[in-house]
Formats: sequence, C-alpha cells, structure tokens
Amino acid sequence: MKKTVIFSIITILCFCANAFAEVSIKAEVDKLNLTTDEVLTYKLTITATEKNVPQPQLPSFSDFLVISQSKTSNFSFAGKGLEGTIVLNLILAPQSAGEFHIEPATFKIKNKTYSSESFRIKVRQGKARIKPQPEKKHRLPEEGAGMPRITL
Repeated sequence: MKKTVIFSIITILCFCANAFAEVSIKAEVDKLNLTTDEVLTYKLTITATEKNVPQPQLPSFSDFLVISQSKTSNFSFAGKGLEGTIVLNLILAPQSAGEFHIEPATFKIKNKTYSSESFRIKVRQGKARIKPQPEKKHRLPEEGAGMPRITL
C-alpha cells in the first residue's frame, strides 16, 4: 500500500513538472555598431525542462558572412527535473556598410512558438575595402589531366 502511494505521488510530481515546463530563448550580440573591418558575435541560448530541445530556426544572416559557428549542449538534473541548455555562437563578418536587421530565432515546443530578440546593426565602412569574391566556376578536369588511370 505504501509503495503504491509513493509511486502515485512521484507520478503526480513528474506530471506537474512537465505541465509547467520552463522554456527560454535569448539572443545576444556583442555590439550594435561596427565597421566592415570588425566581426560580430551572435549568441543564442535556449533553456528548457524538456527531454528533447528542438533545433532553432536561425535568422538568415544574409547581410553577413558566417566566419565560424559552435554549439554546446548541457543537460543536468535540477530541482525542476531535467534541464537542457543549448548555446550557439556565430562569428559574423558584415559584407557591406549599412543598417541591417537580424530577425529573431525561433523554435517550437508542444505547439507553442518561442522567439528571441531581434537586432538593428549599423555597419560603417572600415579602412580596408571589401573586395567582392570572384565566383568560383566548378569545372570537371580535362581528360587525362590529374585523373588516375585505370587499367584492367
């Protein structure tokens, strides 16, 4: 009898913990004003008391070149149960001077959509001029040029 009561209490507590799952999403940038010579660090932190934290839908960053990106995941048992934290860091280089808008990142848990902050970034022309990258043409090598020979 005691085991059944204890099991029932634990089940109810687990259900309540899932019913009040905590979710947060936060985006940060290290600067709102920069030059074309500088880079911008974009950091996205997602924390959820969920077993499976979905991948976020990131902004397009169409006005920036993604120089590098990293992702760390941490899962721990806290007073609320299992808590997961995902941190995405992106290093972005502006492609030109101007004022740009970074849209919010979003993700969805249990039919609810969560959104991060958005940012207005002002980029001034730096000392170094940005040279447009020449388009790379992918060509197949000519026959015999650098191709291995296959003999039977």
